[in-house]
Amino acid sequence: MSQDNALNLLLALLNSQRQPCLWIADEHVAGMQIPVNPVVEVISNRVDVADALSKQGWNSRFSDLDFSHIDDGSLTAVYFRLAKEKALVNHVINQAARILKPGGQLFISGEKQQGIKTYTRKAGQCLAGKAEIKKHANHYLASISRGQQVADWLDDQDYPGLRATLSYEEIKIVSKPGQFGWNKLDKGSVLLAQQFDKIQIDTPSTILDLGCGYGLLSLAAHRQWPAAKISATDNNAAALISCQANFNQQAISGEVVAADCAATIVKQHDLVLCNPPFHQGFAVENQLTEQFISTAKRLCQPAGCALFVVNAFIPLERIAKKYFAQQQLLLNDGHFKLFKLYD
Repeated sequence: MSQDNALNLLLALLNSQRQPCLWIADEHVAGMQIPVNPVVEVISNRVDVADALSKQGWNSRFSDLDFSHIDDGSLTAVYFRLAKEKALVNHVINQAARILKPGGQLFISGEKQQGIKTYTRKAGQCLAGKAEIKKHANHYLASISRGQQVADWLDDQDYPGLRATLSYEEIKIVSKPGQFGWNKLDKGSVLLAQQFDKIQIDTPSTILDLGCGYGLLSLAAHRQWPAAKISATDNNAAALISCQANFNQQAISGEVVAADCAATIVKQHDLVLCNPPFHQGFAVENQLTEQFISTAKRLCQPAGCALFVVNAFIPLERIAKKYFAQQQLLLNDGHFKLFKLYD
C-alpha cells in the first residue's frame, strides 16, 4: 500500500483489470512494490519509477508522457493519479480521449484541493462522455467514459513542444511543460548563479549540476567557467529533454544523464551545484534534502566543494553536518540560504 490514499484507489482497480489499459505512474509510486498485472502498460516521466516497475516485471517505459506509440481507440482504460501541473494533466486527458475506445474509461484520483472536481468536469467535456466522481474519506475517484465523438481538446500549452521563452544574462533558454517551474527563472537558482564570480573557489575542471531541471545552473556555470566539463542530471523526462536542448544550443561540453539523484553517476567532480527539490508530490519531504546532500558528498572531489541554495526554512546546516566538515553560510536573504559545503 502507498502512503498516498488517492493512489491506492487506482491500484485497487488496476489489480482487477483484465483488458489492455494504460497506467500513468508518477512520483507517488516511488519505492513501492506492486503486484504485476500483465495487461497494463505503464508510462512514467520519472526514470526511477519506470526502472523500478520494470525490475518488478511491469511493462514499463520512461518517457515525457509520450503516447504516440499507442493506436487511436485501442484501450479500455487509462489510470491517472492527479498531478500538480495543469498543462500535464490536460495533456493526459487529451491523450486519453485519443487512445480510449468509445465506452472506455479514464480513471482519475486525487484530493478536492488538488482540483479533481474541476478536472473531472473538463475531462467529461473533452471525452464527451459520462463523468462520475465518488468521495472516499478525503480522497476522490473519478471515472469518465469516452463518447462516440470526442469534443475539443483541453489547453495543454503544446505539451510536447520545446520553446525559447526564458533568458538569463542574455542566454536564451529552452524549456517545456512537464517539469517544475518550466516557464520561470527559479529565484533560488538565479541567486546562486549570481554568486559564482564572488565565491572563493578554485576554477573547476568538472562540474555536476545535481537535479538540473532545464539547466539554468549549468548554463550559468558554463558562462562563468567555459572550459569546465559539465554533467547535468535529473529524473524528470521533460527536464532532461530541455536541458539537453540547452546544452546543444550553447555547445556545452558535457553530458545530460537520466538518473534519480545521480544514482548512476560514479565520477567525482570539482564542483557540485544543487538547488534541491523539497516537494514529493503534493507534500513537503525534508528527507529529499538529505538525499541530495549525501549524493553531493559522494560525488564531490575531496578537495572540491558543493554549493547549495535552499529555501530559508530548510535546516540544511543541521543535515549537512553529517556529511561535510564545513558548512559555510554565504548568504541568507530571508527567502533563500546559500551554502558552501566542503571538508
